[in-house]
Amino acid sequence: MGVERMLFPRPSEERIYVTRVPVEATCPECGSTAVARYPVANYIGPRMVTKCQDCFHHLAVDVPTDDDHWPPWRPATWGWSGTRAG
Repeated sequence: MGVERMLFPRPSEERIYVTRVPVEATCPECGSTAVARYPVANYIGPRMVTKCQDCFHHLAVDVPTDDDHWPPWRPATWGWSGTRAG
């Protein structure tokens, strides 16, 4: 992981958005093929969600991998095993 994951400039756009990557899947709830995967800020931490774009049914909620680059402010010690101070 490089410094680009810890430091990023202030956004210059008026509105901030995430890119929703289309996924080849069919929604089990409504049968739509408009399914996308994108990052979300969840109450249990950063997650990658795969969601139907028509009925918003969740197909999957995963912990982001290093390739997802989410969140962009992830600490350098992310994934290190912790020990209890004694």
